[in-house]
Amino acid sequence: MNIYFASILDYLGQEVLCLQYTASAKHSAFLASQYIKECPPAQGFRINKRFIGASTITKMLNKGA
Repeated sequence: MNIYFASILDYLGQEVLCLQYTASAKHSAFLASQYIKECPPAQGFRINKRFIGASTITKMLNKGA
């Protein structure tokens, strides 16, 4: 399963914050643009994609139950 998250960048292009995981890159971009509007020092964002295997998801669900 692929998950996406946005990294908020400062004016030097350095990552300063990672936003929540989402199911699509479009949703991550929307959250990042909303964050940048509300936080003027933030200058940009980068969308990251991470693959999580079924076994990892199963372990997470079992620990939560």
